[in-house]
Amino acid sequence: MSNLDTVRVGLVGAGRIAKVHAAAYERIARGSLVSVTDPIAAAATSLAAHYGMTVSPSLEQMLADDSIDAVLLATPNSLHADQLIQALEAGKHVFCQKPISLTLPDADRVVAAASASDRVVQFGFMLRFTPPMPQLKSRIVAGELGPLIAAQAAVFGWEPSNDWFYDPKNGGGVILDTLVHFGDLVLWMFGPAEHVSTEGGAYKLEGAKKFGSPDNAVVTVRHASGVISSMYVSWTAGRGNFTMDVYGNDGSASVDLVHSQALNLHISDRAREESGWLYPDLVWDYGYAGEQQYFVDRILGREDGARAASASEARDALALMLAAQQSLDEKRTVEL
Repeated sequence: MSNLDTVRVGLVGAGRIAKVHAAAYERIARGSLVSVTDPIAAAATSLAAHYGMTVSPSLEQMLADDSIDAVLLATPNSLHADQLIQALEAGKHVFCQKPISLTLPDADRVVAAASASDRVVQFGFMLRFTPPMPQLKSRIVAGELGPLIAAQAAVFGWEPSNDWFYDPKNGGGVILDTLVHFGDLVLWMFGPAEHVSTEGGAYKLEGAKKFGSPDNAVVTVRHASGVISSMYVSWTAGRGNFTMDVYGNDGSASVDLVHSQALNLHISDRAREESGWLYPDLVWDYGYAGEQQYFVDRILGREDGARAASASEARDALALMLAAQQSLDEKRTVEL
């Protein structure tokens, strides 16, 4: 059990996703954001003023502050690995936005550092905490749909606000930056992947065309369990959130967070339909707050961490997305 009664968190980054997490922390019990740092001083100052935080001049100074228990990394993807390891070396607990890194060697460094540390390390896969996804996972584990056959999803990401999202060396494009959420989700629900095949390209956005990275893609995964999952991801065809359908021998389940914000469940042997969790916006209002509350409670010893993605699982999600990107680039199926 932790000796702490509250967790003081430093926010690293003051961009769009940092603002989402800052808003989520207004609803977190036993934890609070107390300081923010960003290379753009004006952005840090503005965010600090809005949420009552102090401004740390640099990450190094934030990590040297003994009053800060944990850091939340909301920075460009290419910085995640080095910053996470730096924070662990400073003795901080770390919440890191996805992906774990942009390369497997960097991901392996993070896995090793997390394994050697007694600090809590958690990654920003908020779908594990967004109703009704945990409920769907529980029903799959309970066998309510019978042996699973296939799943399909449409994932609508927000158009990037900065060129680094498109750059393969910094953001990675729509597959590595956005679809990685579903990379983690399908591995969590259906187990390890055997091979992956991808089609897509830069259909609309000038940033994607400039860097030669996709803004739309369809990724099909064959899992070792026999499940085939197909995922369409887009930065141009929607405005956030997703749909997902799962099919089994004995029933099916449908999630729609674009329109109905519900789980529709159809079980053949009971001929029933259930729907629920009708909230205004489940991902933004529940997913981010849910994962941050879980992070805080893990630090305080109130949760065991079983529901969160481990560093190894975050690495597996990255490996799947890198294979998906490789399939697109090389126009072939890639084995894992």
